[in-house]
Amino acid sequence: MNYNMEELAPIVAKLAEKYTAGESTSVTYEKAEQLMGAVLYCIREVWQQKENSMVSGSGMGALKAYETGLMLVEGKVRMALELYNEMIPDFNSYGSKCLYDTFVKGIPEFFKWYDMRFEPQNTILTLDYPVREDLSAYSGIDRIYAYILCIRKEQELLRRFPEEEIKDALRRYHSEYEDLVENICEMVSGEVILTF
Repeated sequence: MNYNMEELAPIVAKLAEKYTAGESTSVTYEKAEQLMGAVLYCIREVWQQKENSMVSGSGMGALKAYETGLMLVEGKVRMALELYNEMIPDFNSYGSKCLYDTFVKGIPEFFKWYDMRFEPQNTILTLDYPVREDLSAYSGIDRIYAYILCIRKEQELLRRFPEEEIKDALRRYHSEYEDLVENICEMVSGEVILTF
C-alpha cells in the first residue's frame, strides 16, 4: 500500500481539525508531523494484518486504510489490556524492582495515557526491564503488546520452578539482584534450565 501525499494530506487535515476541536486545521509543523505519523502508523497496521491474512488491503483507498488501521489499533489495545489484566493477579516479579516497576507500575500508565487517535506511534514507556526478544522495530501498542507477550512467556516459564528455587538462583547470581536491570531468565539460566 503506497499512498502519495495528495492522498494522505486530507486525512492529516481532518485529524488536525479533530485535534483542535474544529477551531482550526492549522497546527504547528511538529504536530502535523505527529499526525502524519499517526496516519502512517494506522495504515501500517492494515498492511501488517494483510500479511497475516486477516484483512484485505488491496485496492483500499488511503482514508479507508487509515480508518481500518485505527480500528485495528483499538482492537489491539483491548487485546493487550485483557491479556495484562489476566496476567496481573498471578504476576511475580521475584523481587526484581525493575520488572515490578516496569510491568506493575508502568504498563497501566501506558493504557492511561495512550492516544490511539492522535499519536498511536508513541510507546510512552521506556520499558526498562529487558526482555529476551528484540522489540526495537515496534512502537506504540505494537511494542507494548509484544512486550506483554514476552513477559507472559517468561512468567509461564518461571512458574515451572518453585519460587524459592528461582530466588535462590537469583541471589547466587548477585546478592543485590533486586536492583539489577537484567532479565530474570538470563540471570538464572546458568543454574536452572530455562528455554523458550
